[in-house]
Amino acid sequence: MAIKLFIEDENTVTISCGQCKKSKTVDAARFKGHSRIKVQCTCGHISTFQLEKRRHYRKTTDLKGTYRITDTGGNTPDSGVMTVVDISRNGMRMKFNSFPLLHLGDIMNIAFNLDDANHSLVDRQVVVQNIEAPYIGTKFQHPGSMDNIIGFYLFK
Repeated sequence: MAIKLFIEDENTVTISCGQCKKSKTVDAARFKGHSRIKVQCTCGHISTFQLEKRRHYRKTTDLKGTYRITDTGGNTPDSGVMTVVDISRNGMRMKFNSFPLLHLGDIMNIAFNLDDANHSLVDRQVVVQNIEAPYIGTKFQHPGSMDNIIGFYLFK
């Protein structure tokens, strides 16, 4: 099984041996074009890693929620239900049964409950970043008090 490694802002990745626990930070450019790598430690142990280019960890979910698209005039041209299929500190990806008419940069109001002990409500504005029907990738528009709740949720 491959261990996920996240490429950091400085285009570096920290590799840690599963056997002896030695770690080393290296330039990720040397792995360009590869998403799965095998690295041999000085102790002789070979580990397999999956390189992730995302800034933050993304957690797979299956959380039902609602969305509302608001246009510049304050009208609600579309609303309905969606499923949050993954979430990170910066945004989330949603799946729609009935795909709404959206464009890159559109703003949506979303609401859903996390499956944590408190069933915490996430009620945020998101900006559409990418569209690949039936999925939409978004980023959270404004930082808020939800950031800590989402942060704790991601690492539980």
